[in-house]
Amino acid sequence: MHRIIIASLLAPGLAACSAPAPEQDEPAKNLLELNVEGLKFVGPDTIRSGWTTVRINNGGGMTHHGLVYRLPEGVTAQMLDEEVVRPIQASLTAMIEGDTEKAAQIASTFPAWLGDIEYLGGPGMMSDGVTGQATMFLEPGNYIVECYVKSNGVQHNFNPTPGELGMVLPLTVLPEDGGMAEPEANVTLAISNEGYEITDGAFVPGKNRVRAEFVQQQLYNNFVGHDAHVFRIDADTDVEAAARWPDFFPVDGQQTPAPAKFVGGIHDMPEGSTAYFTVDLEEGEYGITAEVPDAQAKGLFTRVTVPGS
Repeated sequence: MHRIIIASLLAPGLAACSAPAPEQDEPAKNLLELNVEGLKFVGPDTIRSGWTTVRINNGGGMTHHGLVYRLPEGVTAQMLDEEVVRPIQASLTAMIEGDTEKAAQIASTFPAWLGDIEYLGGPGMMSDGVTGQATMFLEPGNYIVECYVKSNGVQHNFNPTPGELGMVLPLTVLPEDGGMAEPEANVTLAISNEGYEITDGAFVPGKNRVRAEFVQQQLYNNFVGHDAHVFRIDADTDVEAAARWPDFFPVDGQQTPAPAKFVGGIHDMPEGSTAYFTVDLEEGEYGITAEVPDAQAKGLFTRVTVPGS
């Protein structure tokens, strides 16, 4: 959210499957399971370190996501809310009203520590009724799980009540190792400056675990990097609208309702990182897109076909 608003102010081949798709009821070790209730994440606020699965059950009635990032030393969730979230909502409101000068003035007041936040993945866009799941290697520290999708011009991480957080979950990752092994995957998706490439495996009907390799990473408008969000393409889907919807830079970007059914994905991570995400797919066509400006023009959009079982 904040990385994007501040910045606004200033078809692959399919190979043979290398591993079977995960079973529907396969347990996840070192699991942080959260529910969406209203505009809140509800669930535990601590998890052990190492390979960590974040699962979000989205029954909140609209599209959400769960960006995971590590806070700089000494920065708290309340500081984030007071020094970043609230001013950014004010800047967004000014932008919507057409007062770009006021929006820019607000942006100039953001704290220097904002640039030290480390983005470490998390479940991508998920429509109502979808469970998003991502597995990342997390070091001990203080983290945030956040959703900044917008409804009626208001970001989901914003709570108008002073001192109250919106969809911002403070998370402590403990020094104790969770003992979880790196997962296996039935699809490997390489993400680079050139776009997406399926380098191993294939999508299948049912549950898929995707290994996301961040081969290259770069910042767009200084804040947002490559990621991957999967949506279903039905006969009436406006594919171009769905492909650009995750781009938060336009005032109407990430504004609910989403123009397609999003089924999960992975948020951005540093170059060289590897993470895993799970998507439950039916037979048909799907798109993979990124939360960057002009994703299609940059090659960060592709279609995949899930064959019949």
